[in-house]
Amino acid sequence: YKFSLLAKANSQVKYLLVSELESKKALLEHYFTAERDAKLNLIGGFVSDVIDAKMHVDLIGDGAEVKMRAVAISSDHNVQNIDVLIVHKAPNTFGDMTNIGIANKQGKIVLNGVEKIEKGMKHANAFQTLKGIITSDEAVVEVNPILLIDEYDVKAGHGATIGKIEEDVLYYLRSRGLTLAEAEKLIINGFLRPVIDEIDDEPLKERFVSVVNSRI
Repeated sequence: YKFSLLAKANSQVKYLLVSELESKKALLEHYFTAERDAKLNLIGGFVSDVIDAKMHVDLIGDGAEVKMRAVAISSDHNVQNIDVLIVHKAPNTFGDMTNIGIANKQGKIVLNGVEKIEKGMKHANAFQTLKGIITSDEAVVEVNPILLIDEYDVKAGHGATIGKIEEDVLYYLRSRGLTLAEAEKLIINGFLRPVIDEIDDEPLKERFVSVVNSRI
């Protein structure tokens, strides 16, 4: 399905998406536009079977801001492709994305994070962090942080990490009586805490955590 949202000047919007589809071919497209001094806080949780998801943000007004947090969980033989795009079409804009992929068993995740600063959009700020965790030798996470900058007077940065949970940490937790599955869930939930804490509604937060843990 397709969804679009316009944040008018000086507005503040927090949007939470939890995708839990039992589909072998799902397509989700979300388009957001922020006008002058509008602030978007976007949180996406993708735990569907097979999905292609797009989160596209256009910052068209001076001083527009977006903070994007996306989490993808893939298990068994499921494949998830998540594309996040933020385009700075006005000066003095701010974009910050954190995309996290967690692959379990034979799951596969591809995270593409792109921020584009168009020519003439001075004092724009673009930052992105992409992280991947694999819990088995057959799981795959691919992260692609991309900055497309056509202006000099800006600030931008990106980083990417992929890895397995450290064995010594798992050993320590298991020595305290936790099973392997319990230890992995505890570590991953701590890893996701910055995203989880962005959810203000307690029932939604509990639902989000429950859905995530069901796939780990």
